[in-house]
Order: sequence, then C-alpha cells, then structure tokens
Amino acid sequence: MPSEQRSRCCALPGFPVGTWTGDKVYRIRMGAPRDYSRHGKGDWATPHEIADETGCPGSWYRTDFLGSVLRYYRRRDKQGNRIENLLLSRCDDELVLEAVRALESYEDIANAEAESAAIRRAQKG
Repeated sequence: MPSEQRSRCCALPGFPVGTWTGDKVYRIRMGAPRDYSRHGKGDWATPHEIADETGCPGSWYRTDFLGSVLRYYRRRDKQGNRIENLLLSRCDDELVLEAVRALESYEDIANAEAESAAIRRAQKG
C-alpha cells in the first residue's frame, strides 16, 4: 500500500511526503462546476481514489491551514472585481498575505483556463 500512497501523494499523518511520486494523481477541478466528463463510465461521480486505504491526493489543499487562510479570502463581485475583506486589509502577517495572494492567483488562472476552454468550444461549434 505505501507504493499506492506515494503515487497518490498521500498526506495522511505520519506518511513521508518526501517519497511522493504523483504518478496516479488525477487533475481535479477546484472551484469549477461539477465535471461530467466521466458520466456513464461506471460510478462516475465518485473519486478515482479509494481514499480510506490510499490517502487523498487533494489533502494538501484540504488542510486546517487552508481553512484558516480562507477567512482572509476576497470574494468577487459580478464584474469580477475583488470585494474588500477587512480581515485581509488589516492583516500584516506576511505568511497570510502570501497565502491569500497564491490562492487568488490560482483561482484567476483556473478561471482564465475555463474561459479560454469555453471560447474554444464556442468557436468549434
């Protein structure tokens, strides 16, 4: 089982993350609409992984640390602008500020990729 855990980047407590290979990590859609690309292929709505046995490859972004950073996150308005979050505006902790910048930049990248894919689909058809 440790080889499965290494290939799925398991972050169960006590598992050595330095041994991760990521060979079986599937690309996931964080914050995007539900992915129906596997619809009709077996039990398509369940994860690819058996998380109880091999750990969860998404555990690195489902941690208590991220949960603590999310309270500083700035939502978007209908025009796509960030709405001020007073907790973030008043924060001077560089770790929190950098974590929020990283989170928001990942979100921006994911949104740009989704918009680009939608444009390509519209042009095809």
